[in-house]
Amino acid sequence: MQRLKDICRWILRTDKSDRAIGRSLGVSYSTVGRYRKIAAEQRLDWEAVEPLDELELDRRLNPGRHAAKKPFAEPDWSHIHAEYERPGVTLALLHEEYALEFGESGMSLTEFRRRYQRYARTRGLVMRQIHYPGQELFLDFSGMRPWIADPKTGIRRQVELFVAVLGASRKTFAYAVESQRIPDWIECNIRAMAFFGGVTRYQVPDNLKAAVIRRTREDGALINATYAEFAAHYDTDVMPAGPRKPKHKAAVEIGVKLAQRWILAVLRNRVFHSLDELNQAMAPLLERLNDKPMRGVGNKSRNILFAELDAPALKPLPDAPYEFADWKVGITVGQDYHVVWNDHYYSVHHGIVGKKVNLRASADHLSVFLHGKRVAIHPRDDTPGGLSTLPEHMPPAHRAHGLDSYDTVTTWTQQQGGAVAAFFDQHLKHHANAAQSLQAGRGLRTLARDYGTDRLQAACARALAMHARSISSVKSMLQRGIEAAPIQGGDAANDDPIAHDNVRGADYYQNT
Repeated sequence: MQRLKDICRWILRTDKSDRAIGRSLGVSYSTVGRYRKIAAEQRLDWEAVEPLDELELDRRLNPGRHAAKKPFAEPDWSHIHAEYERPGVTLALLHEEYALEFGESGMSLTEFRRRYQRYARTRGLVMRQIHYPGQELFLDFSGMRPWIADPKTGIRRQVELFVAVLGASRKTFAYAVESQRIPDWIECNIRAMAFFGGVTRYQVPDNLKAAVIRRTREDGALINATYAEFAAHYDTDVMPAGPRKPKHKAAVEIGVKLAQRWILAVLRNRVFHSLDELNQAMAPLLERLNDKPMRGVGNKSRNILFAELDAPALKPLPDAPYEFADWKVGITVGQDYHVVWNDHYYSVHHGIVGKKVNLRASADHLSVFLHGKRVAIHPRDDTPGGLSTLPEHMPPAHRAHGLDSYDTVTTWTQQQGGAVAAFFDQHLKHHANAAQSLQAGRGLRTLARDYGTDRLQAACARALAMHARSISSVKSMLQRGIEAAPIQGGDAANDDPIAHDNVRGADYYQNT
């Protein structure tokens, strides 16, 4: 299913064209236009769309949806272009080879020619980018990395240098962190927002794993779930640069080079023993970089341009910074209606067994989402092999069994009184095992349900007289209907088998 909510958010909350939105989300601009028209006809706004999950939104926008017609299979146009330049190769020949590979999903020769010509016209073109105030924040890590030394051993290790550059003023932020992993990436983004004192409309990261999980021709860029939640918290949208397209993020490419030249190069001979030391040393150099006059803009500095252009256009920061949370996406709920996080098991409602859910783990809670709606929340517990199970998630039979405890079963036997309570007490004294006695109490309760309390009292009385201590003896008497029958041959010491059909008895062995 297409990411309808993402499409609607871009349509309803930005001034981007259909083509720009299509390129960012990996969908056809005509599809974007169709949804724009439907939204206008239904007079939808973002406040009406935001609470809907993907399924509800799809039903709203696509009533009576049928199986979509398969799109044309797109060849690798760069390969087609290279082959076309070889002597004797024609487009007709290349189309014939393409048709053999893709079969019915392939396009006609006319469409093949048209798309190739459109591709050929784009080769070698360079577009001068116009950056509007408050519009874009470009983000990347430096290929040249700083290092810190262990204070005891002196061993050096490299760390990462994060760089963020505003599109209009080119004001630059730099910060050193341990790695490019998602926690460090989110920390860098939070610090960048605080440094600039506001939020841009778009975040333009490179295609590192912490930002973009993968790119496909069908779906475009799939944003990391934690980073997407961070962007939603700051009311901004993620628009990754094209893969292997440094010109799409030229501003941050230049910013990285300047950070290497005016920060890392200056600090090259200093030794730092912690990230805090390194970042403290970088701070005045960063301010110096932003105060440097720039040629081509009237010798204005980045700070001056920021005050004139970006600062007035930035959206305000949220009341509180984003609280980091990690995600797992597409987790299938098992038959035990639990999901796993860090080897700990958390329950969900038994009715969604087999469905795929998303897990969000913050420092304090574990939340489970189905189609964008939270269906379960638990306090965070990292005990390996532990269980966090809510009674309302269990089916009725499991709930009744799970709520049983030694105390509840004991209370039930005491309420029955008479021979039932005496038989249970005898069982406790003989076995001295709480788990076994819990099972015995449950068995007595089941027999009371199946045969009635009066018959159970009689069977327990007969078992006590026979010194029988097992639930199977009581059950056998009830099944045979002999709970009220007199005991033959006097008392039997723990004579459980006397109530069994297959016992021959003493008379069988007498001589005839």
